Amino acid sequence: MTRLAQISDLHFGAESPGLPDALLECLSALKPDAVIASGDFTQYGRRREFDAARDFFSAIDAPVIAAPGNHDTPYLNLAARVASPWARFEKRLGQGVTPSWRSGKAAVESFLTARGLQAQLDWSLGRANPKHAAKIAQSLSDFNGLKVVAAHHPLVAPGGLTGRAKTHGGREAAEIFVQCGVDLVVTGHLHQVFALPQRRPDGKACWFVGAGTALSHRTRGEPPSFNLFDNTLEGLSLTVYAAQDGENRFTPIKTQALHV
Repeated sequence: MTRLAQISDLHFGAESPGLPDALLECLSALKPDAVIASGDFTQYGRRREFDAARDFFSAIDAPVIAAPGNHDTPYLNLAARVASPWARFEKRLGQGVTPSWRSGKAAVESFLTARGLQAQLDWSLGRANPKHAAKIAQSLSDFNGLKVVAAHHPLVAPGGLTGRAKTHGGREAAEIFVQCGVDLVVTGHLHQVFALPQRRPDGKACWFVGAGTALSHRTRGEPPSFNLFDNTLEGLSLTVYAAQDGENRFTPIKTQALHV
């Protein structure tokens, strides 16, 4: 069995007190083979927020695969967002996380969809580069196991790529991953849990799964939560763990079979 946890939108600097320790305790009990962190580790990209995220990740007893989000740029420093949007992320988190991970049974690749600045009013929206997607697809083409791509912004979303889910190039990138046989694409940004299948050429499904915010009080109508994936001989499953009713405790609230 391969077990992967997905945590997203931690927003250190706007985290709810008690939840970081509760999440660490739950992850320790579940013992995932790897943890996928799909962006927005900080609220404003401040150094102290990255330091808090670094300390949190260092307490996880598993590899952490990280795909940064739009909040992981220096949010309040326009010049830095233009010149070196990922400098703080790389300096303060680079030694503790990795952009890719492989075991004998699973491979995870991060796909960057966030930008420091864009020529549009809402620069927090995602932007997917199809050439980068094709490069990831090529790297996974010969892998015989569970193939996972992690990004911050959705490539497929409930209701389509509109509003906050309007990721430029998202449809093209999603199609590339579907065509190359990726099994699972995990994303954040919306603070919303969803699981949507897209049919691959081999007749199987590529699942696009969104995660809620794991630690932040910016829940947008859903409780703080994270996703757990188990890939066994019986197939792939998703279990959502949530901290409901203001409790500092994560418990399973829903399990769904993801038929690949």
